[in-house]
Amino acid sequence: MTPEPRSRTLLPHALAALYGLAVAYASLQPFAPWISPAPGTPFWPFVPWPLHSTRFDFIANILAYMPLGLFVALMPHRAPPADRTQVAVGATATLAFMLETLQMFLPPRDANLLDFLANTTGGLIGGVVGSTLVHAHGLRQTLSNARSRVFLHGKLGDVGLALLIIWLAAQLNPGIALFAVTFDPTPDKSASALFAVESDRAGVVIEAAESALQLVGVGLFVTLLLRQRRHVSRGILLLLGVTLVSKGVAASLMLKPAALETWLRFGVASGIALGALALLPAIYLRRPVQVAACAIALLASLLLPFFSSDLFAADAPLTLFNWRYGHLLNFNGLTHSVLLVWPIAAALWLFALAGRPEWGQPQ
Repeated sequence: MTPEPRSRTLLPHALAALYGLAVAYASLQPFAPWISPAPGTPFWPFVPWPLHSTRFDFIANILAYMPLGLFVALMPHRAPPADRTQVAVGATATLAFMLETLQMFLPPRDANLLDFLANTTGGLIGGVVGSTLVHAHGLRQTLSNARSRVFLHGKLGDVGLALLIIWLAAQLNPGIALFAVTFDPTPDKSASALFAVESDRAGVVIEAAESALQLVGVGLFVTLLLRQRRHVSRGILLLLGVTLVSKGVAASLMLKPAALETWLRFGVASGIALGALALLPAIYLRRPVQVAACAIALLASLLLPFFSSDLFAADAPLTLFNWRYGHLLNFNGLTHSVLLVWPIAAALWLFALAGRPEWGQPQ
């Protein structure tokens, strides 16, 4: 197999685009009701002080825009640190200005200058960090070599990596079970009953099948994203470890003590075990078969909740969480939507991958 020439990575561009869409979704959700401001309402930058805001809101708005500033700062091909930072600040400030303006037409939202300043500050911090990373030549070269050696080359590999990173970020919501796409419809179960076989056995079966199919689909997605089979075992183990640790840490920080294991119930644990058993032989299949199996598993996991009205109609389980900030609703809605859309986006990526049957064959 002739190695592909190394090309300029578009991973920061893909991450910036996907993260920007996520920020817009979280800022405007639930997209209703759209109502024009009352006559005489000042434009949001000119609303008189004092402005309504909390310390948590201000910090959350800074943190939300830091990754976007980081990704934008990494995008220019050749630019000095100051220019990269300016581009990051300009892009984040523009997006924040547009979203704050749209929020004027959403009564549940509060558009004000403090949010805009916090968002722009987050973009500035992210831009400075990104500019520093770009000019840390040793680190940049190490990361570039690792990316080229381990993962699929070109734009297709960049988009695949971006999709995988977005999926991992969505796993930070502990209200959604491990390797699942839906909320727990019964969030008030006692901790002692979490691993008991529930009376609704059909729901347990659907929950187990959903987790098993998600594990197989995401595991095969990682397998197809890696260039060589010798990296597959470590890649899947790393995926499982990162997912488990991130979900566990998020649960310990955000959930009530009595609900720490709600993201790993009996049905979920059974599904993960079955999915792991199915994934073991699947990673040795031929690439075209893996592409088809990955797409089928991911799309089937998305369709399963339709067979259970409780799973499909479940809302964010706010009673599980130990904090009550308004951003929790945005966080729940965003991560849930990402996990619902992700199988479709991954299937489109697999469709593009199917046009490259020569990639990934043993030398």
